[in-house]
Amino acid sequence: MTDELNAGRDMDELLRKAFADDLPADVAVGMRDRIGRFRAGRLEGRAPSAAWAWFFRRTIWATLSILMLIAGILLQGAKSSSPLAHRISAIMTADASHEIPRR
Repeated sequence: MTDELNAGRDMDELLRKAFADDLPADVAVGMRDRIGRFRAGRLEGRAPSAAWAWFFRRTIWATLSILMLIAGILLQGAKSSSPLAHRISAIMTADASHEIPRR
């Protein structure tokens, strides 16, 4: 957070140097106020809970992915036939035999 404050001070110095001659006083005050409000909003808007929520969501997806892989491995290892698999393979076989070969 200290680095952010230092970066803000550097930005103020940059603005002062860049617009020393061109910027009217009332515009400089308005810009300073607006930049201050923006910085305050950014510092207050950061919530550590957002990072934890992101991490938690990623962890859930990773866990679900691993569980799906394990379920697939177990189902392949069981080699049990299901009526649905037979129907799908019958449809695919029938569809493949009806296709006209393209040359």
